[in-house]
Amino acid sequence: MFGLTFLSATSKTTTHRVVPFRMGKLFSPVAGYVAGGNDSGGNVSGIDKIAFPADTKTTLSATLTTAREGMAGFANSAVAGYVAGGYTVSGYISGIDKVAFPADTKTTLSATLSTVSGYPAGFANSGTAGYAAGGDSGSRISGIDKIAFPADKKTTLSATLTTARRFLTGFADSGSL
Repeated sequence: MFGLTFLSATSKTTTHRVVPFRMGKLFSPVAGYVAGGNDSGGNVSGIDKIAFPADTKTTLSATLTTAREGMAGFANSAVAGYVAGGYTVSGYISGIDKVAFPADTKTTLSATLSTVSGYPAGFANSGTAGYAAGGDSGSRISGIDKIAFPADKKTTLSATLTTARRFLTGFADSGSL
């Protein structure tokens, strides 16, 4: 804990505790999103939004470009969420949809994954880049694509997964200051 000493009008000193705080942008949790998937009727293109902290659900008027399942999802906090790749009734795709916050408008990036990919893992370094790793294109994938924020430029990493695989899960360590 930090302490500061202040002089009063009568020249007495007092020590007050100062709570450390994070410098930079202040983010408060706003919402979680669920996009696409597969229900009893087949693949879905809809996007549901769960608002925090009330946990209320709304369905966005924006939908995915293609109804699909098995996509990678990642977000650039307070800016946009991304849905990459997936599996449609026609096969695997490489497209990437972007949902801009807070308007919840959807655009499709001109950048695409380096290969068609269903069931990749997604994770992000918020403010820097999102990643789609592994997946299935008819055979298992070991490659990792990076979408750099804010330009949404795609590069393929020279690093690859230890083994080519699908149905994997991704997560990120956001760290702390």
